[in-house]
Amino acid sequence: MSDELRRLSASVVVTGVRDEDLDDRRFAEYPFGGFVYFDRNARSLTALRALSDRILERYEDLPPVLAIDQEGGRVMRLREGIAPMPPASTVGATGDERLAEAIGARCAYDLRRAGCNLDFAPVLDLALDERNTVIGDRSFGAEPQAVTRMAGAFARGLERGGVVATFKHFPGHGSTYVDSHQALPRIDVDEATLRSRDFVPFAQLVPKARAIMTAHVVVAALDPSVPATLSPRILNGLLRDELGFQGVCFSDCVQMAAIASEFGSIEGAVLALGAGVDAVTISHDPYLGMAVADRIARAVEEGAIPGERLRQAAARMERLRASLEPPLPQ
Repeated sequence: MSDELRRLSASVVVTGVRDEDLDDRRFAEYPFGGFVYFDRNARSLTALRALSDRILERYEDLPPVLAIDQEGGRVMRLREGIAPMPPASTVGATGDERLAEAIGARCAYDLRRAGCNLDFAPVLDLALDERNTVIGDRSFGAEPQAVTRMAGAFARGLERGGVVATFKHFPGHGSTYVDSHQALPRIDVDEATLRSRDFVPFAQLVPKARAIMTAHVVVAALDPSVPATLSPRILNGLLRDELGFQGVCFSDCVQMAAIASEFGSIEGAVLALGAGVDAVTISHDPYLGMAVADRIARAVEEGAIPGERLRQAAARMERLRASLEPPLPQ
């Protein structure tokens, strides 16, 4: 494969990383579009900032996406050296949009001191099924308009603080109790109900968003055959054509069982890109990220993915990366 094809393919991959991985010379051959941080990286703000600085030194032109799941409550990868954050359910219960925006702004301040420029938050999923532990208190609530207001306010705070907000998990993970980390969930709810309920926060917030993340959930009323992450009908028809989303569509991690067990992480990544995802997320293994980049390149060479689809995704990532804010002093 050509160097240009490998570069383009790597630019649509966001992968996890450890400090020691950066010593591998192969990283120079795979200029990933971004990296996602987890607890292993975020022992402290100082440790995470050191890793961010090491990564940024390798990118002379556009900075990479440096992403983290920092929602508040139980989903906070970075905890030491920052302001504590309550779970979204607690914030949502206050009904105070100014508070939600202030929490988002403070989160952005802490993340930028750690070198992060994108947050995989806020959650727009509704708390509809009490058995749903994968979402649970990560949701701002069960009422669509209230969730729209509170999640929108949190996102405004993030953006005001210089961090990209990523609305997730499109088109909604709240109507199933099955955890997509463990299995492939299926939502058997009629389309009219979904449009009046689950889709509402996305319909109102996504059109002007810079980033969203997909759900590994089969939404039978829209596409009974594959999860949303792999569905052109959902990602192109609903997200792009109907809602008018112009930003970067990140997949949820393709190492999750909903994709890995059903399709395989590598082939799932290829299917996701072909369906309309712009950045494939591989949370835990940068070497799998390299294999995915190679497989994407081969898929383009073989005609399984149109070259224009790869260039489109890479261009969207490039625009997002050009808009990223630099780190703040610690």
